[in-house]
Amino acid sequence: MKLKKVLSLLLAMAMLLSMAACSSEQVADDIVNGDFELEHEDGKWNGWTREDAAFNVRGLIQDEKLNGAVMEKSGDYYFAGCEGGNPAMRGTLTSDVFKLGGNGFITFKMGAGKDTEKVYVEFIESGTDTVLAKVVNEDCDGVYITDHLITKIVDLSEYIGKNIYIKVTDNDDGTDYAYVNLDAFHVCTSDEEVEAAREEYARQIEEYGEKPFEEDETSTTIQNPGFETGDLTGWVLLEGTALTRANVVPTSQYYWTDRSVYGEGEYYLDGSNNGATGEDLTGAIRSSKFTLSGDGYISFMIGAGNGECYVALCDGNTDEELIVVHNDYFSDPALALTLLRTYMDASEYVGQVVYLKVVDANDGSGFAFLNVDDFQVSLTADEVAALELAQLEQIQAETYTSASYDDLTTLLNYYNTYPYLIPLQSLTMTDYVQHQVTDCGTVDVTAYLADAAAVYGGTAVTDMAVTKVSYNGTEITDGFDAVDMSAPGYYYVTYCATYEGKTAEATFTVVAMEDRNSVANGGFESGDLAGWTVLTDNWSIVDGHPTGVISATTYWGENLPYNQAGDYHMDGWNNGFGEADGWQLQSTTFTLSGSGYISLRMGGNAAAVRVYLADGTEIGYYKQTRFSDVNFPSLANGGSWADMGTYVLDLSAYIGQEMYIVLCDEVIDGGWAQAFFDEVVTYYETAPDYASLYDTVTDGTSGDATPAEVQIPWQLAVNRK
Repeated sequence: MKLKKVLSLLLAMAMLLSMAACSSEQVADDIVNGDFELEHEDGKWNGWTREDAAFNVRGLIQDEKLNGAVMEKSGDYYFAGCEGGNPAMRGTLTSDVFKLGGNGFITFKMGAGKDTEKVYVEFIESGTDTVLAKVVNEDCDGVYITDHLITKIVDLSEYIGKNIYIKVTDNDDGTDYAYVNLDAFHVCTSDEEVEAAREEYARQIEEYGEKPFEEDETSTTIQNPGFETGDLTGWVLLEGTALTRANVVPTSQYYWTDRSVYGEGEYYLDGSNNGATGEDLTGAIRSSKFTLSGDGYISFMIGAGNGECYVALCDGNTDEELIVVHNDYFSDPALALTLLRTYMDASEYVGQVVYLKVVDANDGSGFAFLNVDDFQVSLTADEVAALELAQLEQIQAETYTSASYDDLTTLLNYYNTYPYLIPLQSLTMTDYVQHQVTDCGTVDVTAYLADAAAVYGGTAVTDMAVTKVSYNGTEITDGFDAVDMSAPGYYYVTYCATYEGKTAEATFTVVAMEDRNSVANGGFESGDLAGWTVLTDNWSIVDGHPTGVISATTYWGENLPYNQAGDYHMDGWNNGFGEADGWQLQSTTFTLSGSGYISLRMGGNAAAVRVYLADGTEIGYYKQTRFSDVNFPSLANGGSWADMGTYVLDLSAYIGQEMYIVLCDEVIDGGWAQAFFDEVVTYYETAPDYASLYDTVTDGTSGDATPAEVQIPWQLAVNRK
């Protein structure tokens, strides 16, 4: 019995000591750093305690928007859970203990936290750890309301005077808004503050939440066909999270730094939200239902949309997909995200109730999203004809194009060659004169016009003539049947078709050569592929000629150098092939002379060159060996990407023989599977001293650092044949 009394006494003393410790606990008069505005040390919170992986202090940001959502932050900072750790990370964030005062109401702002079972905010009595209130973000639907900081109100008025703390829990290890955004924890001091919070909450739900939807099936048009409301008003979410209000963006914004989408009006639907929406997301939306009228034609603009992304016309009663349109003209990078007007013949469904559906069912990567704009329905044949011509003339009059890609030329070619439903009432070239190579002398350039053809609507045009020949800045305007090309170089021939006062122009290049010791246009200085033969199908063609030659000396925002020689080079990003594709480009034949050494510049992980005798016997196979995807974006620190190095090939065993080379983009595993070429030199009187030669470039930029000059040594290429 004495032992039991002693144990009871010791237990009582322990409880008294514990209560004494609690009574001496540091208690603030208000929430410490409830608005996250106090300065904080790197990695450490002020007024809050973090446990486990989530809630890193780096999540305290100032951005006005988060993943496309407008953030109604209080002050300068708020906490963004997606910035404070991977969405799959879990953890807690606990405030310092404070004494509840005021009228006992607490307001704060909360965003994301879609899974209300796993993400929540608790208000807990200190000492007893009793949960007084628990708040979840039931407003986050992941479609309309997402990251938005929505005002929350907690009534703790019956606990005034108690010491409490706030504990935020994130137990969601998923990816669907599996984090929480927080701001502005505040103890109210008056009923007016509480009422103001209620009004703010109601406004936010009305502004950001799903709008009431009404439709009139007897209407012959759809609501908000060009997204000019700046949101998805008039459209119904069918499934998924890939197509939300955040995806309606200004047509004035660029993609890839300086690429225009060439859309209509002020807004369009961008399935990637300029990179903010994950390509792994899927979803579908539909227009309001309408009765198809007119002649049953429909037109809209479409961009990107690789794989299972499409626009469908659907039966308004059964939801059957009647007509499905993919972006068959997708081309990376020439027309990667660019909006292209397309047409749908739905004449067999005139008089039926239908709707348009936009679908992103591609959960992979590689442009796995869809851009759309300017849906026009119930069009007559005359309206389609007028729209076709207006769209073509709009692009013909466009002046803006990007610095890195000749996207406007490619876009114009799209409208020139599109298979229109109604014959385009415009004079259009259908066949073009190809680039030519000739010996220096007198040349009849009119003879080449036999390869050209044009139409106006459905009528063939026969009036074709050369109008000028340009050479080294001078113009020849007559005597086209005997043009003096005794000087070697590039002669640009302009010709035109004429029909009832209308004209359509085109050009081709004639390369005049004084000897055949060199390949024609080895440095691509004609600005095109004159002298080169495309060996691979599906090469991008613009105005009848293969693309790929560009003048850019650097690429991307880091201004990485190509190491271009002269004004132009052959660029694998600009010939219409994807990174996984391979292609080949063949030179003219040449007679190997002089020292028997040749050289060329090549870069990119997939670049290679093959050398053949004129009879097709392969005698050499050489690969680019400099590629190194490290320390981006610095060549000085060992990186090498699209930059070209000079490779010297020893072919001296074949002096006097006729041969040609083939530039190759090889199909390989891994990234950067592109190829870049320039400055093919096939005549050296004496062998080049490659060991002491180098090319000098300006390194890529990173931050505010001033880029340094970098030397790229020449090297003797290894024959792998």
